[in-house]
Amino acid sequence: MSLESRLNTLSVAVIACLSLVYLCSFVCWRLGAAAVISIVPLYLFVQRYHTRYFNTIWNLGGTWKYVFPFVIYLVIGELVPGLLVGYEQYHLYVAYGLRTMIVGGILLRYRSLYSEFEVRKLDVPALFVGILIFSLWVGLEGHYPMFATASSHYDPTIFGYGIQIVLLSLRLIGSVLVAAFIEELFNRSFLLRYIIDPERWTDVPIGTYTFASFAVVALFFGFAHFRWFPGLLTGLILNLLLYNRKDLFACVQAHAMANLLLFCYVVYTGSWLFW
Repeated sequence: MSLESRLNTLSVAVIACLSLVYLCSFVCWRLGAAAVISIVPLYLFVQRYHTRYFNTIWNLGGTWKYVFPFVIYLVIGELVPGLLVGYEQYHLYVAYGLRTMIVGGILLRYRSLYSEFEVRKLDVPALFVGILIFSLWVGLEGHYPMFATASSHYDPTIFGYGIQIVLLSLRLIGSVLVAAFIEELFNRSFLLRYIIDPERWTDVPIGTYTFASFAVVALFFGFAHFRWFPGLLTGLILNLLLYNRKDLFACVQAHAMANLLLFCYVVYTGSWLFW
C-alpha cells in the first residue's frame, strides 16, 4: 500500500472514530473517551474493506492529504471540552497541545506527498510581507468591530515556570510551523484550486488566478479568525503574494514570520488577548 493510500485509510478511520467519540460524549464523557480506542479496529476495517464499503470516500482525488489534517486541526478544540469534563481551565491548553502534536505529526509523516514543497528556498520579500501582516494584526487592534470574542485566552503565566516553558514551546511550534503550513496548504493550495476546477483541481497550477477563488479564499481565511478584519487583509495579501511568486512556500514563510513576530510581541508585552 502506497503512502497516500495509507493516509487515505487513516483519514477515513479517524473521521469515523471522531464521529463516534462525539456521539458517545453526549451519553457520557467516559464513554466518549473510551471510544477513542475504536481507531485501531476502524483502521484495520477500512484497510481491508475500503474497496467494498468506502471506495468513493477513500478515493477523493488526493484531497485527503489537505482536508484530513485541516479537519483535525479544527475539530480537536471541539472534542476536548466534551472529554475533559471538570477541567475547564485546561481545555484550551490541552486542545492546542494535541492539535500541534497530531497535525504536526501528520504533516511530518506524509511530507513527501506535498509536492508544493519539493523546492524550498528563502524568499526575503516574503519575510517582509510577514512583517507587514504582523503590523496590521497588532496595529488595527481596537479599530474595527469584533463579531465574537474568545471565551478564554492562551495565558501560560497562570501555571508554574516549568509548565510555562512547555506551553510556550508548544505555542511557538504550533503557530510558526504547524499553523503556517496547514493553513497555507488547505487555503492556497487546495481550496483556491478546488474552487477553480472541482473535478480536475490537481491540474490547476499553483497561483492560478480567478476572481471567485481569490474572493472566497480571502473571505474564508478572514472569517475563520476572531480578528476578522486583519485576517481578511492577511488573506488578501497572501493571495497576492502567491500570484506574484507562484510558490506556496513563499506564503508559508510570510505566514510563519507574521506568527513568529506576534509570538514575540505577545510574550514580551503580555498581550495574551491575541491568543
